[in-house]
Amino acid sequence: MLVHDLTHPDFDPPDCPAWAKEELPPSIRLYRGRNGMPSPFNERNYALGMSVRGVDRYHANQFVMYRPETARYLYTDYTPLEVRYRSGLLPTYEKLAAEITTPDQSPLEKAVSLLIRGASRLRHPHMPPYGPEVRPDRNCDDESLLKSGVGPCNEQARVFIRLCQVCGIPARVIQLFYSDTKSGHCIAEFYAEGRWRMADASWLSVFSNANEQLLSAEECHDQGEGQKRAGLAYFKRIQELLALSPEELGLGDEHVSAHGGPNHLGETNIQNWTRISTKSAQTLAEELQWFGVMNYPLPA
Repeated sequence: MLVHDLTHPDFDPPDCPAWAKEELPPSIRLYRGRNGMPSPFNERNYALGMSVRGVDRYHANQFVMYRPETARYLYTDYTPLEVRYRSGLLPTYEKLAAEITTPDQSPLEKAVSLLIRGASRLRHPHMPPYGPEVRPDRNCDDESLLKSGVGPCNEQARVFIRLCQVCGIPARVIQLFYSDTKSGHCIAEFYAEGRWRMADASWLSVFSNANEQLLSAEECHDQGEGQKRAGLAYFKRIQELLALSPEELGLGDEHVSAHGGPNHLGETNIQNWTRISTKSAQTLAEELQWFGVMNYPLPA
């Protein structure tokens, strides 16, 4: 296994705030970022997420890879299960969370509501329903990120995680790597009713077994029934989106960029959507190959 220096600025960007960084036990540090990944990922000598900056670049390279050596640590010791949120830290998130959750909801019910009704406030520029273009390297803080109303998957995941934390629900970043070895996706996990549950803030999806129990990222990568159920959940979400009009999908002529002009990515988005929308549940399940986990602590 190649070992890369993850303190290099490409991997550990200087514009990432200190509160977002964390120390790991030496035995786990070996599997941080690409150092814990299989070939060909671990052979690349450049950082992942080169188009993003700050905390997003840090998340793209400093995750702990899920593998036999780290599995127990990631699901027992890695992420604190007590959220110490200070009232007033993220007022925009507090206001939104109060609007879309109720005091009588369980943490599980709240988290699902925060996903469906909260994370959906950010539209992805390249995934349906499409939002306007936005610079991937804008390195937004949490408040301006939510107010922007648009963002790629890493920023959508951050918004969902912060909404959960405002409500006292532990949540963290999940980096997905697909079987084609060329692409990936950033989603999240939240902790409720004694278990971690995978949530995709771009596809607004959670993943359940036959008993309607929500699954973790670990269970969605089990090479078995859990993974099949994850593929089925993505397939069902795609079918829901196929029922929408081009305008509802954000592919209409009125779709404009964040700068006020036409979105010239419209044709590319149509091609990508055509490719995605024809995939079967089995194909979507088989694409789930590896994943990494990353904490997103609250600012000190």
